[in-house]
Amino acid sequence: MNDDMMHGPDADPLAGVAGTPPGTNDGRTCGCGPAGCCGSSSTPLDRREFLKMAGVGFVSTRIGGRLSQLMAGPFAVEDTVSGHLIPADKKLSKKWIRSLYARGRKETYFGKSLDNIGMPCGGIGTGQMYLCGDGTLGCWQIFNDAYSNWVEGTFATYEHRGVEKPVDCGFSIAVDSGNGHIAVKSLDRNGFEKVTFSGEYPIGRVRYESREFPVTVESEAFSPFIPLNAVDSGIPATVFHITVENNSKAPLTVRAVGQLENAVCSAFARRYEVHRKTEYTFKSDRALCLHSALSPEIADVDAANRDPIIFETFEGQDYGSWQSSGTAFKVKSAPDAKEKPTPAKSFEGLGLADSRVGGDEAQGTLTSPVFTIQRRFINFLIGGGTWPDKTCVNLMVDGNVVRSAMGRHNEELAWHTWRVDEWQGKGACLVIVDKVSEGWGIGVSHIYLDQIEFSDSPRVDVRGNILDAPDYGTLALACTEPGTFEDALLGAAPASAPKEVVVELTAEYPSSEKRLGILSTKPTGIVPGGKHTFTFVVSWHFPNQINGDRFVVTPWDSGPINRGHYYAEKFGDAGDVANYIIANHERLTNDTRLWRDIYYDSTLPYWLLDRLHSTASYLATGTCQWWKNGRFWAYEGVACCIGTCAHVWNYAHSHARLFPELARNVREMQDFAPRSEGGGFDPETGLVGFRGDAKYAADGQCGTILKAYREHLMSSDTTFLSRNWASIKKALEYSISRDANSDGMIEDVQPNTYDIDYYGANTFVGSLYLAALRAGEEMAKEMGDPEFAARLRAIFEKGSRLSVERLWNGEYFIQDVNLQEHAKHQYKDGCLSDQLFGQGWAHQLGLGYIYPRENVIKTLESIWKYNWAPDVGPYNEAHKPQRWFITPGQAGLITCTWPKGDYLTEGTLYREEVWTGIEYQVAGHMIWEGHVTEGLALCRAVHDRYHPDLFNPYNEVECGDHYARAMASWGVYLALAGYYYHGPKGRLGFAPRISPSDFKAAFTTAEAWITYSQKRDAWRQTSVVSVRKGSLRLNTLTLAAKRSPMTCKVSVNGKRIDCKIDVRGNDVDIAFSEFLNLAANDLLEVALS
Repeated sequence: MNDDMMHGPDADPLAGVAGTPPGTNDGRTCGCGPAGCCGSSSTPLDRREFLKMAGVGFVSTRIGGRLSQLMAGPFAVEDTVSGHLIPADKKLSKKWIRSLYARGRKETYFGKSLDNIGMPCGGIGTGQMYLCGDGTLGCWQIFNDAYSNWVEGTFATYEHRGVEKPVDCGFSIAVDSGNGHIAVKSLDRNGFEKVTFSGEYPIGRVRYESREFPVTVESEAFSPFIPLNAVDSGIPATVFHITVENNSKAPLTVRAVGQLENAVCSAFARRYEVHRKTEYTFKSDRALCLHSALSPEIADVDAANRDPIIFETFEGQDYGSWQSSGTAFKVKSAPDAKEKPTPAKSFEGLGLADSRVGGDEAQGTLTSPVFTIQRRFINFLIGGGTWPDKTCVNLMVDGNVVRSAMGRHNEELAWHTWRVDEWQGKGACLVIVDKVSEGWGIGVSHIYLDQIEFSDSPRVDVRGNILDAPDYGTLALACTEPGTFEDALLGAAPASAPKEVVVELTAEYPSSEKRLGILSTKPTGIVPGGKHTFTFVVSWHFPNQINGDRFVVTPWDSGPINRGHYYAEKFGDAGDVANYIIANHERLTNDTRLWRDIYYDSTLPYWLLDRLHSTASYLATGTCQWWKNGRFWAYEGVACCIGTCAHVWNYAHSHARLFPELARNVREMQDFAPRSEGGGFDPETGLVGFRGDAKYAADGQCGTILKAYREHLMSSDTTFLSRNWASIKKALEYSISRDANSDGMIEDVQPNTYDIDYYGANTFVGSLYLAALRAGEEMAKEMGDPEFAARLRAIFEKGSRLSVERLWNGEYFIQDVNLQEHAKHQYKDGCLSDQLFGQGWAHQLGLGYIYPRENVIKTLESIWKYNWAPDVGPYNEAHKPQRWFITPGQAGLITCTWPKGDYLTEGTLYREEVWTGIEYQVAGHMIWEGHVTEGLALCRAVHDRYHPDLFNPYNEVECGDHYARAMASWGVYLALAGYYYHGPKGRLGFAPRISPSDFKAAFTTAEAWITYSQKRDAWRQTSVVSVRKGSLRLNTLTLAAKRSPMTCKVSVNGKRIDCKIDVRGNDVDIAFSEFLNLAANDLLEVALS
């Protein structure tokens, strides 16, 4: 571990903090409430109170006519630099700063806050299921139908629309008090007066209370989440533990009842004829309800059928009696129009319904007159986008969508047929829908319709190929301690059950009928004050995972491909999934709870623990896929931007530290796999296609080397590095080839994560390049290649020196670019928040400083000074962002500013935006350098922006929901501990940056879960490494001490261990005489004095 990195001073959080200069008045009053905006009361400020006050403008003063937030101020125009509109002195409240460090208490949410909560509760790469704030299941993007909420409009502000609940699924508690009356309440806000949510990912707990109900219920829900065990963390299921407590003075008989709608093939059934099936299995220890779907038998069509009824041909000058809303169908292209010819192909005659005429940004609907369904089939030509519910035509009967069809993501119209005889004689209408606007990554965003006819015969098979449907598969509900149908129906006979409830052991029915499976536990007695826990499992199995279907450009010449699900290789259907959970229930539950327990058994603030771990949930969303062939693959955000994008995933660390096998998987099945095998590696040149393709990204190429070294460090031996070293070396050679004179500075075209190309020397790409050279040097040494190592060191040293000489402006690093040659999308003299990205990486990997420490510190201070705004409003009023991921009045880190003037109106793309991934990246680096308060302030601003009063706290948005860049949060966590680990060498190190006098936190190594704790006073320090699961092979432990120690005593489980120490200032390397092999529950204790 580098000497400069191992430090952890016991500093007052207010000492030397930028933004709290000497003489700052903490007792300001500004008319913002009883305590003032930064009040002088010693009572900790409740986060809910803060948000409430901030939301109604209880703040200090104004800049540019906009109010700033409660945590800082008051501000005046003179607080800015040259009219920069971001105050240089943040004037953070001392009380607010102290709240950043306070352990605090675990927050619980209630009321309207519950509406926005959606905690992912499925397995890694299994789709996207939410545990909602009221304890019900929501989102239900488990049918291979992932989509992001925000992508509807061109660069639209993200708007939270609440959590959808398209599938009827829930639980109820039935209580028999022995008086002949059974009281029943559903576990949601309809059933209980008081519902509260507490989330400690991966486990959510929802508590239900009502004054008139004799029991209190707490539901615990999760999908198994077991770091270092990705397979058992990738189960397509949610487990519910429903604990009922008897609050009355009399014994009660209680049962829990679950219900689950058969929603298999819901999307497919809108286009084709489908039947569904429900089957029950009862055993002594469990009951299972399994839902499925199948294609029905259809009688032959009478050959002597009637001529079709032509309902609409769209040949007129306008849409006639059809009614339009919005702008997409406001005008019609007349058949003889010569302007704006449609790109549509294969339509009948000269006219058609075309939403593109209004412009691809237009949205709207076109509704037909009401007609009576008279024939078995409706045939029509359709083309355009493939966006369920957004570019489609719907058949409406009784106000409900009973059939729907979409285009095929091209301009070609093709015949489609609906079978509609079950609604014969009913009134209906057709609604053509365009709710998608053209934008980056959208593709075909319009809809075409033509030649609508009512017929006795279909133009195409109405059954389709159900086996290939994305939503073909099975759903299951299971419980332990099973009861009977009569128990589920509260004693009523099955024959009296409502029609929608399936009470036959096997039932088949049309998909147009809503049918529910229902299971009950057996009646269970609970004494006064007693508790009982009931267990349910909701599981799913939809093997046809389609990849690449929402994008114009795919890396596969053949277009969309059925990649399948890895879980389908292990389980035959959803019943197998549920049975596996029940058979392994104790182990899976205990391991999941253990990780939750040791993670939260920490000295870190609760709010910080919640925020930093929340992004690990993105592995269990539509952002990530785990293919049938074993490959872990991901979008950037849910269903947005394909290919495990190298430069976006450069920021992500959660997956690599918690599930290192997944990160190694990406390196070996994408980055270093040749294109002939589906990867992005060119073995001839070393180019790593940044989306698993043939395209170069300068930051992604360098980041691939850093990620490869990280994956090596998180391995137990050198197998991974040895197997991939030739490819890693070749990839690094490719980066060097872009450094034409090997002077450590890449100056040619540099495609990057801002979706543009930089030119000339800069430290955004440059710092990643220098860090990659250092990582390559270390790997070369381990692989016995000293000549290559020396060559890399020489290039690195030259680049480090030249970067300072050419790019340092006295406050931060700039870009050396000729704007006359490259006028657009550069940052030149701007202050780029990401300019030291590679230095943060270098600290995490133990590579030391890549630029002089004093320059690094000054640069971070400048980023804080010029780019972090307590209120982004004034800056964004003057410089409006392309996309809004933040609201004026909130604090955030601007991507790039020009504090010296010369603002580039066509500068680097996304320059005015706020991305949480960059905020975490910068925050982590600040903390490594000892600027802890600034780092925490950045993270707390994110946390408050995603308070459930405002948005879903488990969904940080950038280009799509659950954006992968936000997994940079784990880098903050590692920085707080000064964590370093080298598995093959058996080296482990800690240097806590926060509360080093009393610190405790949990970590993963290659094969173990550990907790590290230390206590320190003026003369002594005691450090404990506790192995909580797995095994730890250790050769050297490096610790930071307050003073150089005179003595060091080491023991394992109380037994003294021989060691040698090497004291370097306040850092202590403790080398053991032989490798320690620590098992679960072993304690390694070190006493320094």
